[in-house]
Amino acid sequence: MLLKWVQGDFDPSPWAGFPHSLEDAPVGDQPGLLDRAALDFCLADAFHPGCEVTWPVRHPSMYSEPFRIQHRPAGQPEPDYGAALTQQRVLAADGPLHSQAPGGLTRWMAVPWQTDAASCRWGYEFSRANLGPRYDPHLPTFWPARVPNHVLKESDYHVVNDSNAVESDREDAFARRASWLRGLSGNDPKAQLVQAVKEWHKFGIVEVRPYTVGDGKYPERLQVESVPGFDLTGVSDDHNLVNIHVDEAVSLERVSLDAVVSEISDATGYPPEIITVGYIDKLDPYGEGAAGETS
Repeated sequence: MLLKWVQGDFDPSPWAGFPHSLEDAPVGDQPGLLDRAALDFCLADAFHPGCEVTWPVRHPSMYSEPFRIQHRPAGQPEPDYGAALTQQRVLAADGPLHSQAPGGLTRWMAVPWQTDAASCRWGYEFSRANLGPRYDPHLPTFWPARVPNHVLKESDYHVVNDSNAVESDREDAFARRASWLRGLSGNDPKAQLVQAVKEWHKFGIVEVRPYTVGDGKYPERLQVESVPGFDLTGVSDDHNLVNIHVDEAVSLERVSLDAVVSEISDATGYPPEIITVGYIDKLDPYGEGAAGETS
């Protein structure tokens, strides 16, 4: 289906009788159409982490048929899972990965939502012991329209859009990208989540700016980060570019984390100030390898 979409092999027109406005639809259909209006603009996949729903939707037990969530029968309350939701309880036949009540999908999302956005970086290095070959950390992002990972700074945009600037400087500015999360200080993911909640309003907003030089060398419309509210004095554009996932036990020992940062820096050549190290629960919600959900 996706291949046909890429090839343009589809009919974009609505089916016969599809209402052009909510008022044109029967009253009984209007709630479902309102749901669809919202869901049509959802991001979809990768689900872990996810902006709408998360990893439970990977389990077939969640569905009554393809693309249809299995509903919990009316009058059938959900079991009390106790104080701790263990892996065994999650995967049980009467666990939360089966029939769903209202709110059953969104309850897995990050609370507050800013912590999810601060965690959604382009990807993660899972193990400090097996880094593998060198890689380019500037890779395609999760959801660049909502949570950008790498941005064109406003200062670089002004260089690109300056007809009097040295051409090589314009090329360098256009090619350069900064980490959108560079305003999160330190290299402890948990502390950064707290900061993201308190200072969410300081992140830059991606805005469309015109390219006015008129030489056709760059796109006519450029997506540019507004000036962030963080104090970025002395902060590298690549701060928080490299992210290392370690065991939860290691994450509790600050000395061990500092050693990991040093080890990663030596192995990759990246300076310590752009490396974030910690236990990333989104990668490992119920223990290493649990239910096939780590990665």
